Amino acid sequence: MNEQVETLIADSRLAFVQGKNQEALEIAKEAIALQPDNPDAYLCAANAYMSFEKYDDAINNYQKAVDSEPDNGDRYFHLGYALAANYQSAEANASFAKADEIGCSPEVLGQLHKVLGMLCFDLQKYDDAVVNLCKAESIIGIDMDILQRKALSYGMLGEYTRALEIANQIKMFSPSEYTGYKIAKEILMLQNQIDGAIEELERAEMFVKPCMELFADKVAIEVAQYTEDNDKQHYRRALGYINDSLYALKPDVQNILEAYINAADLYVQLEDPQMAINCLGAAENPVDSYNEGFSIKKIEDNNSHGPVMRPSEREINKAVEDARRKYGDRMIEKIGRQKEQMAVSNKPSVIDHLTPIILDKEITFEKLDSTTEPTYSQDNVDRINRLYVAAYTLKKETERVRLYASKLATSSNQSNQYVGKYSLVKALKEEGHEGIEEEYKELIRFFRNQSIKDPSDVAAVSFRVQCHIDLEEYDRAEKLCSLLSEELKNPLMEEIDKARMGDAQ
Repeated sequence: MNEQVETLIADSRLAFVQGKNQEALEIAKEAIALQPDNPDAYLCAANAYMSFEKYDDAINNYQKAVDSEPDNGDRYFHLGYALAANYQSAEANASFAKADEIGCSPEVLGQLHKVLGMLCFDLQKYDDAVVNLCKAESIIGIDMDILQRKALSYGMLGEYTRALEIANQIKMFSPSEYTGYKIAKEILMLQNQIDGAIEELERAEMFVKPCMELFADKVAIEVAQYTEDNDKQHYRRALGYINDSLYALKPDVQNILEAYINAADLYVQLEDPQMAINCLGAAENPVDSYNEGFSIKKIEDNNSHGPVMRPSEREINKAVEDARRKYGDRMIEKIGRQKEQMAVSNKPSVIDHLTPIILDKEITFEKLDSTTEPTYSQDNVDRINRLYVAAYTLKKETERVRLYASKLATSSNQSNQYVGKYSLVKALKEEGHEGIEEEYKELIRFFRNQSIKDPSDVAAVSFRVQCHIDLEEYDRAEKLCSLLSEELKNPLMEEIDKARMGDAQ
């Protein structure tokens, strides 16, 4: 029987390695039925359950492996890993500690310290993260995940030189991948070196194949620059990068959805509510909008003097070709070709042995499969509703504000729920609703109760202040402001002063 069980375990492991996870699970169950105290059989079953993200079943089987062989530290590590994946952090840490106490095989010990390093990083315990990641690296060797977390941990600890050294290590191992450049950019941003971060993105463009992350960071840099100089041209450039990303790459439906929402956000900041609404409409139907050539760029039509939303097929293909040629060839390759051409021009005799280069075929716009369905996360839905509220507030269309504020008020996210509740009452005020004072008093009670439940909830206090401003109860608003930090207090005091001045006039 032992030989039969060993064969089943070996077959289960083979199936698992080959990606046949259901077969691996069924074979593991056969082994368990024949030998219910075999820890390796439970390990095989648990690994298969992990691949299906059935964490409760995985934890149950890893626990049985521990019970079958309690003196093996590897068993505790696997159990801890499953507990961590199931967000049972306290139990995971206890299991990892037991694994370390008993002792693990070298391979598992390296993984133990790697996982601990990542957990410490997520808990913002950066000193402990560095210690564990260094231990893992000494056992495992070069590992990109370890290098990334180490670089970011050093950055968060303010050890910028060491962080950038590790970012450069990552670039040495993977010069054509964006990871090292992105980490270096983030380290430079932590130092508020925006110019250095811009140079890093330019450096990335020389070696890295274009990707959504690179374009997203170019947008983020423009937004960061706006906070420095308040020049809205940065928002317009950011819109250009979003537009380029849709043409230069071959985006999937989720990339397109995010691009339309981000564009709407920028148009709200530019106080262009109609373009924001157009982009949000596209986000609600991203596949058809993309396939029909919806453009996030505001192009004025000389005849209608309105935004052209659907360019012709020829215009779309031209835009795609321009973007692909602009971003598709890495600069380093261009430099190499230029040098080669210079060499050839200086030595005509070498031309004979060179293969003629045929130009790429014409680049055309590739549409998405019309049956593709986007997936809307709760954050996507909330952002769309929140931006609709902002856009219709700018347009002073209070009925529409109330529609989307009502949706936002039911959000599971507390911050968005607050915005929805406040925007709904504010819209009623704008419409001259008869019982508006009572509506505000009810809302103030709601925010006060939230503060009682959680005294650290400064958002609830800020909304109470705003409610008192709307009711022209400036003394009450100031009294509440005095409880806030200067950072939160000052903008609200400016709102109070502005409202007072408006009343005085």
